Amino acid sequence: MKSSHQMIKERRDKLLALLTTETSLLVKEISLELAVSEITIRRDLTALEKMGLVQRTHGKAKIVQKTGTEDYNEEIEILKNAIAKKAAEFVKDGNTLFINTGSTALSSLKNLENKRVTIVTNNVKVANLDHNPNSTVILSGGEIRFPKEALVGDIAIDSFSKMSSDISIIGCSGLSIENGITTPVLHESKINSLIIERTNGLVIVVADYRKIGFSSNFTSGKIKDINYLITDTFASPEVIRAIEKQGVQVIQVEL
Repeated sequence: MKSSHQMIKERRDKLLALLTTETSLLVKEISLELAVSEITIRRDLTALEKMGLVQRTHGKAKIVQKTGTEDYNEEIEILKNAIAKKAAEFVKDGNTLFINTGSTALSSLKNLENKRVTIVTNNVKVANLDHNPNSTVILSGGEIRFPKEALVGDIAIDSFSKMSSDISIIGCSGLSIENGITTPVLHESKINSLIIERTNGLVIVVADYRKIGFSSNFTSGKIKDINYLITDTFASPEVIRAIEKQGVQVIQVEL
């Protein structure tokens, strides 16, 4: 049986395919063609418009012409940015914040606005961002692993082991009941585990729907280590319910 997020994705793919065959279509026409309610079609069009995939005018919708790869990448980036923005809301002025090398975790820093914080990370890419001049950015040091520009090894581990944070925002490659928070890189899993261990306050995992229910090679932490999971509404409802049963607060951002 297909999960509801799969059904939504398939329906929206069909909607986009339909719009590629016509200059524009009325909501009623799309509803009849796909055999779903007009309310559902309007909801889908709202989400697709926010993703930059469709344009609506005078009750009609038309496709925004791009390649399939661009469509997919833009959709994912919009989801990740929405997740990152929500995560940033939990960071308070004066906090010390740990983040790992996850791209969504890094994006959360762009949404801190004027908060004065201390950021501790093993992500070299943090140096490319604009920061509040009253904030402090601390790189852990260590061996740089490319292409991710992650700092790993004994020096990085030693740095994190001597610090603690008020809050951490962690990206991952997979999150499952069976294997917890996972990453494909052993060296990074050790740092991630230490980030969780040395966080005195909230541990927030940020992951879009592609990561939910998926497991990578190395475990960084257990589900019970997480205070908040921030994901999107495409995430598998079955996995989300199982995660919530472990005591995790789940926030699903909507587009």
